[in-house]
Amino acid sequence: MTAREALSADSVAAFAVFARHLNFTRAAEELHIAQPSLHTKVTKLSRSLNTKLYEKLGRELCLTRDGEALAAFASDQQRSVDDFLARLDTPTRSLRLAAGRAALQWVISEPLGALVRGGVDIHVTPADRTTALSLVESGEADVAAVAYNPPPRDLCSEQLDVVPQMLVVNRSHDLAAAKRVRLRDLEGLALVVPPVGRPHRQSLERALDAAGVNWEVASEADGWDLILHLARLGVGAAVVNGCVPIPKPLVGVEISDLAPVGYWLVWREQRQKLVQPLLTAVSKNG
Repeated sequence: MTAREALSADSVAAFAVFARHLNFTRAAEELHIAQPSLHTKVTKLSRSLNTKLYEKLGRELCLTRDGEALAAFASDQQRSVDDFLARLDTPTRSLRLAAGRAALQWVISEPLGALVRGGVDIHVTPADRTTALSLVESGEADVAAVAYNPPPRDLCSEQLDVVPQMLVVNRSHDLAAAKRVRLRDLEGLALVVPPVGRPHRQSLERALDAAGVNWEVASEADGWDLILHLARLGVGAAVVNGCVPIPKPLVGVEISDLAPVGYWLVWREQRQKLVQPLLTAVSKNG
């Protein structure tokens, strides 16, 4: 079998299922075929393409770089089939989006609403930055909305917004009346922050350490809504992205020397046509 023939065979679809599970038994069960049959399909595919598609690390299987590329190709192929069949059955279009809650609620809410009103079926997967990018790269998502660091250069992207970071305090706090504050003004504050390892927590800790600011963790909370709720209860102050609405009696003050936060849409070139309606909606909303 030639490489071209291999890529048009059902073994590619079978490999896509294997790539998702990285387990021959579970993948074979989903495909309703015997495990040896699936193993043979993947082996023949690997030989036809003259490359190794997976390898064993300890007790686990993992895809090689070529295996990841083939899995994404298979996903693109299946996505095209799904989209074509949907167009035959109904004029409704679909878009698979991976994004965090902040982006969904306050950055791309209006463009998404415009798409839905225009008949686009939006499938949303809540995901942090790392997971969202992984879903785009594997083809499981058409597009992702991510924040903080710019997206990888091998992916297509468009910046949605750049927002300042805001110190959130109670209206009675000494800093509440300031037009802007600097990091050094946060000296000694107790802050409600995201859990360790989250992008916002990491960037904030680096900035405060670089500025020589002593601070303490008042509480950890997952999500801007809970962080602001605890701040409102008086548990501590908070630092949030400027796109997040701040409820009364809290007050937001821009931190002038803390880097603003960027939000991007990210997609693979192969999904450009599917993502274009969202890009158009973003442009009109902007």
